[in-house]
Amino acid sequence: MRPEDTYKWIDAASPTHPSLIDTGHVVDEQFGFQNIPMALWIDETGTIVRPAEAATIEPSAFRNMEIPEGLPERLDRTLREVKTMPDQAEEYRAAIVDWAEKGAESRFALSPEEVVARSQPRSSDEATAAAYFELGEHAMRLHGKDAAVPFWREAHRLYPQNWTYKRQAWTLETTADGEDNDLLQGPNDAYDGNWLDDFIAGGGGMRYSVNPDL
Repeated sequence: MRPEDTYKWIDAASPTHPSLIDTGHVVDEQFGFQNIPMALWIDETGTIVRPAEAATIEPSAFRNMEIPEGLPERLDRTLREVKTMPDQAEEYRAAIVDWAEKGAESRFALSPEEVVARSQPRSSDEATAAAYFELGEHAMRLHGKDAAVPFWREAHRLYPQNWTYKRQAWTLETTADGEDNDLLQGPNDAYDGNWLDDFIAGGGGMRYSVNPDL
């Protein structure tokens, strides 16, 4: 994604804080993000008080939409699968407000020991996948998206649970029918996986990440 592709969303949100456009996936790499939306909490001293976790403050529009009749089968199935994802938006928003009001006294602010316990070490395959993903990013910047394909395919193989690796690759491809793929991330000729099939294979919404203490 180009930085300018994000501007309309930033403008629509009208934020009062700087908006980071992480074209190099540095935040993913440094803090262990595996999907979107995820977040971590950093206090005024620069200390992490909650490591990377699934996070949203409002329900997905797709999750709550009425599915019209007569949609193409794959689109219909995708929208129905989205509805199976757990919704903790209200609870997560309340947790942020609690932390903002109470600081370190908030029950949602974890101790350093709890943060470390929830921060899983990276396996050898995951570390190698990160290297392949970065090589793909470099190849794309130099030669275009097709040059990234072999590196990203290997990153997907080594670390299939990392959806940021997958979604970066799928979004840049067109579908088998030649359509833009940035929304549905459907089947394409470059990669074995796609959003719907990988989501179902991983257990669907019942296996989706939730915050256990909200």
